[in-house]
Amino acid sequence: MSTDAFDLGLQALLAAPTRAHTILTCVAAALRDEDPLVPLTLDVLNEVLHRTALVLTAGLPDVVADEAIERAAQALPTIHPGETPDAYALRVTHAAKGI
Repeated sequence: MSTDAFDLGLQALLAAPTRAHTILTCVAAALRDEDPLVPLTLDVLNEVLHRTALVLTAGLPDVVADEAIERAAQALPTIHPGETPDAYALRVTHAAKGI
């Protein structure tokens, strides 16, 4: 492998989003499908995170999947009282940029 090919491969790898970032982005997208008039609850958020994480980490080694899910969960912001899924999804999208 030439140095140029290696450099291009490394650049592509470093530019790719982390698995935790992908989980959060998909959680935000799923939250936008929730009823916009009903405040978000921790139960709903946990269900969306669980479903999303299962799909996105299927087939990965347990240690890799667990690390990605843990990083994503730690980056989730606290739900504000009365916050709608849409509003929370915006904050999740912003949080995803940091990981």
